[in-house]
Amino acid sequence: MGLGTFRNAVKEELLELFSQKKLANLMFFGIVFLDALGAIFPEYLNRKITIFVPFPLLLVIYLVNTRKVNKWFVLALVLNFFGICYFNNPYQRYDSTGLVFHAMAYFVYCFILFRPFKTIGIKKVLFVLAALALLVLVPLAFYYDGIKQTVVFNATILYVCLTALYILSAVLVYISRKTETHRFLLFSAISILLSSYFQGYNLFMDKNDLLNFFAVICFNLAHYLLCCYLVQRSEEVG
Repeated sequence: MGLGTFRNAVKEELLELFSQKKLANLMFFGIVFLDALGAIFPEYLNRKITIFVPFPLLLVIYLVNTRKVNKWFVLALVLNFFGICYFNNPYQRYDSTGLVFHAMAYFVYCFILFRPFKTIGIKKVLFVLAALALLVLVPLAFYYDGIKQTVVFNATILYVCLTALYILSAVLVYISRKTETHRFLLFSAISILLSSYFQGYNLFMDKNDLLNFFAVICFNLAHYLLCCYLVQRSEEVG
């Protein structure tokens, strides 16, 4: 067997392994769980590797499972990865550039979700908007003093606005058609909202390792669920 043939065989085997959803899920959530544990026990678990693995792995999972690649989603994953490199990296000083990358990624997510919109009654839109405003503005009021004391105030507000816009988009798409596929979006929105609560309290109120643990889990889960939605959508569209 030649070197080229061997490489092709290995590549095919790896693709087959990653296309098995159970194995891919175990790998993704295993690494995310280790990274979350590292947030609680940094002296025992080094996050220098685990924090950077989930998004590249999620990209691979998406590419080998989707029928039609959404280039915008690939771009958003890359932007989120840069966001982690700049802002979420536990071994570097927080940098507002990372929040901007994350905010850009959520804007791309909103663009992706714009097409599935169907006619939604204005009352439903206003109800969701009012509920979301309450869920966002009340915690923001509690965190406001802590945010003002940081050097990332403007970037934080930008991140909050675009994250809220993504949550609104995801919920409206789900309301427009309550299917199992769209339910992934609803849970993705809930996960990113919870992650923002946990991370906000941890950064701007009082550092809490346990909340940081759940923030890591919910943050990665939100993007994984959006990935599941897009994979399912590609299968439905064919």
